[in-house]
Amino acid sequence: MHRFCERCERVTVDGNLWCQDPDCPAEEGFEVLGYGDFLGDLKVTKLVRVWRSAAVYEAERGKLPVLLKVAHPTDASVERLKREAAALQSLSPAQSGPLAFVRSFLPGSRPVIPLILPPYPSKLKRPFGEITFRGEPRVYSVYQYARGKILSDMLLENPQIWHSQAAWLITALAEALRPLVAGNRCHLCLTPDIILIDTDRHGNLRPMLLDLGLILEAGQDGAAHDRNQLSEPAYTAPELLVNSHDEIPTLSADVYSLGIIYFEMLAGRPGFESKLRRDDQLREAVTENRKPLSIDRPELDQSGVTAIVERAVASTGRYNNVIELAAALTKIYSNPPPERRPIPRRLYFLLAVVGIFLLIAAVFAAATLLQVIAR
Repeated sequence: MHRFCERCERVTVDGNLWCQDPDCPAEEGFEVLGYGDFLGDLKVTKLVRVWRSAAVYEAERGKLPVLLKVAHPTDASVERLKREAAALQSLSPAQSGPLAFVRSFLPGSRPVIPLILPPYPSKLKRPFGEITFRGEPRVYSVYQYARGKILSDMLLENPQIWHSQAAWLITALAEALRPLVAGNRCHLCLTPDIILIDTDRHGNLRPMLLDLGLILEAGQDGAAHDRNQLSEPAYTAPELLVNSHDEIPTLSADVYSLGIIYFEMLAGRPGFESKLRRDDQLREAVTENRKPLSIDRPELDQSGVTAIVERAVASTGRYNNVIELAAALTKIYSNPPPERRPIPRRLYFLLAVVGIFLLIAAVFAAATLLQVIAR
């Protein structure tokens, strides 16, 4: 297997990494699958992203393209993927049955969270798969394919996204988190690396949240070790970094993470640069930051957007949850424009078949009528 370093983003074939930067954690990099590797009936075709808990790939099941998420071989990463798979299974619409059949003929909008698929060719109730790959157990989940570009990559090409599009992205991401908010659960791992962006035919950006995070109940002090190991300090609320074992997370922690992502899209730079910096350096930078993050865009000051960002990333007085943050943005930008996806080809085929059937029926009726008249 290849080895991947999340900091310098190097990939090596022989399993060994070395970097001249003394702070680079290259030797602790994650093992990833390569092109052509098979995980059961799934053939890996492209590495999309590597996170602290899992790697995401484009893959093929036969000729069907899918997304494949494989947990890193640690207990915390495996348990996180299993929790997420169960949550997605409860949220995803049925993939079979009359309603699913009718839905397949209608143009649908891009989902804001992945649609989970059976992990094996034969359908089972369990939403995740388990397999031994080259002598090592692996746990994975399979999603319906979705095209797009990771937000962090998009920001490298265009550091400042148009402010209305940025607001609509945040609003859509808040909607993706609504099931967690409704269940009083926190994500705690929001970063631009887990957001897949597609552009519809009208040029609007449509996000998909590729990861549901820790799904930790707000007000519970468990999983502190998981938070330290699996979350990104540059996008984590400072109160969770100061006393990570003592601080009980609340829904406002996700408001901070979404706010710092929003800041990055507006300011054209991350709030805290994370590349090639150790976690302890990032924790110190985030927790000891005493000055507000400056966007330096006067038009956003006048419209009230800057005040929304400042409240979202403040140490106290944040919005209670991401739905409240989205509501504040909606007052300025209204709701995101409705998405208009192309009509599925199978609907055209169905209409053609129905048209042919009606034409044959009309011809038959006309012939019958002429015979009656002739008599």
